Amino acid sequence: MSRFTHAAATMHTLSLAAMEEASRFGVRDADIDHLLLALTIDPDTGGQILRGMGAGLDTARAAVAAQHAAQLELVGIASDTDGLGRIVFHETSGYEWTERALAVLKEASSGDRHGDSAAVLRTLIDEPSGLIQEILRRIDVDPEILSARLDEVQRLRLVPLQAPDTHMLSGTRSLFAPASREDVWALLSSAGRIPEWDPAVGTIHADHDTTGPWEAESTTEAPDGRPVRVKEEFRRQRVELVGCEKPALIRWRFSYPDAVRSNPRLVDFELEHAAGGTQIRATLTWEATQSRGGRRLVRALLKPLHRLLVFTQLAQIESGITRVFR
Repeated sequence: MSRFTHAAATMHTLSLAAMEEASRFGVRDADIDHLLLALTIDPDTGGQILRGMGAGLDTARAAVAAQHAAQLELVGIASDTDGLGRIVFHETSGYEWTERALAVLKEASSGDRHGDSAAVLRTLIDEPSGLIQEILRRIDVDPEILSARLDEVQRLRLVPLQAPDTHMLSGTRSLFAPASREDVWALLSSAGRIPEWDPAVGTIHADHDTTGPWEAESTTEAPDGRPVRVKEEFRRQRVELVGCEKPALIRWRFSYPDAVRSNPRLVDFELEHAAGGTQIRATLTWEATQSRGGRRLVRALLKPLHRLLVFTQLAQIESGITRVFR
């Protein structure tokens, strides 16, 4: 993956997670504290260093809520931190970044900074308001020590950029789920739970006693109730579990039986234990066909924009997985 593509994919993932966290607080302006929460579930260097220093999602959420309560108390307003709700971002609309959050994201991609999660975290620590440093201290993370570790990564150029993918119809992405490998396995290996993490699958006819293949219906309605346009031949899907090596490897195959020239897609998951949860290597691959449509698809995916869309779809799968455990 190129530096640009990696940075774009990182920004997309962090933006989605931060706005999801903002929706728990009942606000539509995603700020720097929500960006910090997003970083606690980041799969790359920024998230790994945070979790390694004890800043997991739950502890960071508690610290952010406590910081908000303390700020309100200064002006004589009592805060009910028990009132925080569930993530409703996908059911609502109108979310935007605050100006200072946008400034952080811009700075993280300027100069010699790569726009990766480590650069975003390093920029957050230096943010002039001091809010992030106060939150970090609430979870016993010394901002100076955290900064030193991030600076060392920058000096050694240990930014975890993935090697270029030589498969023209494939993309790979590292994900992190704040849950045990057993719980992640239970989610990703169950046909009946595919709609929880794959936004392309609306419903599936599966139970625990069948081994597949299964029939599924494509998503025709977004979580916020808006209709999703799906051509008639792509409304029905065939789902197969083509690889399963417990507890480390799962491979799903999705095809469209009513669209004979369509390209089936494979979704692979490799699971590993990690600090604070499970590291997941997800690969999305379209099986090339000999049809004219297949050749057109190959040519299209060679374009940088279409390559970026591959990673955007993987980011959507990541969002679905992490949302289950948040």
